[in-house]
Amino acid sequence: MRTYFATAVLLLIWIGTGCASNSIVGHAGQHKGRFNGDVGISGNGNTVIIEKGSNVPKLSVVGDASTVFVEDGAVVWKIEFFGNGNTVSIVEDLDVSVAALGTNKVVRRPPGVAAPTPPLGPDGTPE
Repeated sequence: MRTYFATAVLLLIWIGTGCASNSIVGHAGQHKGRFNGDVGISGNGNTVIIEKGSNVPKLSVVGDASTVFVEDGAVVWKIEFFGNGNTVSIVEDLDVSVAALGTNKVVRRPPGVAAPTPPLGPDGTPE
């Protein structure tokens, strides 16, 4: 019975969130990019930087302990969390709606203050 319930919950989440046009799947991955369309992050411990000029109608974070930095000049309309310990850093004047299942946080910073970003490797991806 418990397996059926878990399957039903995951199916509802999948139907409700749809398929993101920019999917990031895996654990402890590091990604940086300019995105146009929904962004879906699935897995644990991912670090994602959404660059200036991005237009993201919906940012979905499914999993635990992922960190997302939204640069000034990027637009995100909605943030959805399913998991625990996830953090999204946005500029404070960005008007977003937030839906969360689990313990997660949205950190707002003043305009003009850069998001703390991890150091980048020689190929331009976070280390």
